[in-house]
Amino acid sequence: MEPRRIYDVTIPIREGMVVWPGDDPVRIRRVKSMADGDRLNKSHIEMSAHTGTHIDAPVHFIDGTGGVDSISPSLLVGPVIVVEVTGRKKIDAASLEETRIPDGVTRVILKTDNVSLAGKDHFEEDFVYLTADGAKYLVNHGVRLLGVDYYSVAEFGKGDEVHRILLSEGIVVIEGLDLRGVPVGMYRLMALPLKIAGGDGAPARVLLHSG
Repeated sequence: MEPRRIYDVTIPIREGMVVWPGDDPVRIRRVKSMADGDRLNKSHIEMSAHTGTHIDAPVHFIDGTGGVDSISPSLLVGPVIVVEVTGRKKIDAASLEETRIPDGVTRVILKTDNVSLAGKDHFEEDFVYLTADGAKYLVNHGVRLLGVDYYSVAEFGKGDEVHRILLSEGIVVIEGLDLRGVPVGMYRLMALPLKIAGGDGAPARVLLHSG
């Protein structure tokens, strides 16, 4: 039996990191420095709410709906399955059917060929994405949380429909997971976004605990 392990699947936030095209770059500015004679070190951070590993709130694509602070913690902590879908650019209903997600599993993380993009220093537009019928498949199978291994669950530049299908059903969407070295299987998920009042999204620390 392999020992229990905690996988930190969070992308570190740093200056120069990959951000969504059009977003301002991350800026971390030291405003107090002990090296300069201050009694402490203190920094200011400027970044998009959708930087790195982050969670989308319903209001991200559906005006007048809940912010990230409205997401129930009961959805963010609990059993999750990591399934692998490789050799495909589009993850549709047929692709998901082949993963044989067990009945009753409500949290799913998709490990795709996007794993090869992790750690690159530029944004890749041609990433693996979920299709609209794939999103409807997850809705129909009772999935309540979906995690993906690039900066969007949907096709670059064409993501509105997929996001609306998922978010309108209250499915939590976690984007930007770093799944390098994470085997497929069941885990205990801990996904804790910053509690930004009314926020359309928030960076999150996401952990997977095996065993």
